[in-house]
Order: sequence, then structure tokens, then C-alpha cells
Amino acid sequence: MTQADGVRAWWSALDEVDRRRVLRLGDDDLLAEDLATGLAMHGVTVVPLDRSPVDGRPSGWAPPDVLLDLLVEVRAS
Repeated sequence: MTQADGVRAWWSALDEVDRRRVLRLGDDDLLAEDLATGLAMHGVTVVPLDRSPVDGRPSGWAPPDVLLDLLVEVRAS
């Protein structure tokens, strides 16, 4: 399975509320933990960014390029 296949499988498993959350992502927005975890569980590589100085946990994950490609396609349709 490719990363693009993983993103498509993840997208098809999302409910309507989560799809709307993803579609609202802007160019500089990070993914929330639950969305990044779902992508990772579908075999998509996600990179944590902006680690908190308090607990060292990421405050978000960079949206992978394959997700951004899918969003361009979905928004265009």
C-alpha cells in the first residue's frame, strides 16, 4: 500500500465531522493528534512539530504532502 492509498483509506473511514475539520485546514495549520494518529494507523508518515516546552509533546503534526494532494482534489470536486 502506498502513502496515497493510506490517505484515501483514512479519508474514507472519517465521519463527516472529521472530514470538515480536515477540509478547514489552512496552509499553515497543523494536524490534531487524533487525525495524525489515524493517518499513522493507515501507514502514512506524519511528522510532529512544535514540541511543548512543558511536557515535550507535539502541539501538532505537519500535514503530509499526500494529504494535501487529496485535499486539493476533494476541494476541486
